[in-house]
Amino acid sequence: MTSANRSPWQRLFKIPTAVLGLAVIASICLVALLSACGVELTPFAYDQTTADYLAAPSWLHPMGTDELGRDLLSRIIYGARLSIAIGLTTALTAFLIGSVYGAIAGFSSPKIDALMMRGVDIAYSLPDLLVMILIGVVMGRGTFGILIALGLVSWMGTARLVRSQFLTLKNEEFIEAAYAQGQSSLNVILKHLLPNALGPIIVALTFTVPSAILSESTLSFIGLGLSPPACSWGTLASDGWRSLRAHPHLIFFPSLFIFITVLSFNFLGDGLRDALDPRTRLGKGK
Repeated sequence: MTSANRSPWQRLFKIPTAVLGLAVIASICLVALLSACGVELTPFAYDQTTADYLAAPSWLHPMGTDELGRDLLSRIIYGARLSIAIGLTTALTAFLIGSVYGAIAGFSSPKIDALMMRGVDIAYSLPDLLVMILIGVVMGRGTFGILIALGLVSWMGTARLVRSQFLTLKNEEFIEAAYAQGQSSLNVILKHLLPNALGPIIVALTFTVPSAILSESTLSFIGLGLSPPACSWGTLASDGWRSLRAHPHLIFFPSLFIFITVLSFNFLGDGLRDALDPRTRLGKGK
């Protein structure tokens, strides 16, 4: 079977880096899900204090403890729940807002399209970090405030992508055939335009998740993230920064998990792009 005849999933699993990224992401999500369901993966709770203050990595505490004696591995597992949830929720928000906005712009008249895209240009001109800081200050330090801030700065790229896909697809022959059959505009959008545009959108969303994780980590690092005792990888890295020289394990392990997760999503996104791109799969041999 040639690569052109394989399904996108079959082509995806032929890409080693994509398989590696998917395996790492699935493992992290599984650990976060088990932790959220109450499964005890470590002997310590994420907020449990012990007498071992600022202990180095050991058999009892594989990643050491913080200044309050809390097990760092337990806190990283707990932080994975929030970091992954924030990344996925931000990607979903970007998909919903960006798809609706981009679909309306791409399907509407040129005047409405131009007006709507000038709005996107204005939104793009605002510094993301400044917008997130302002929203974080207004909404307060919490998960909801961070989700609102990240959602409001992440949808523009998706909107532009959906618009460009709609502008390309709406002049295709199969769209004209759908209109000739008497289908409504809404039916054409939902059954023909949006499904054919999903490939590039899904690829873009795989890059939105690591971007959201990094943005949340940045907010937490500068002190505008989650409020204690809740923690994410960003808040753990922020806490570890203050004792970088004396106790480097406090910032090393959270930063390592951020790096691995972001890299895995990038690997998966690259693999999905190759698997879904018809030019890539037609250009490859058997």
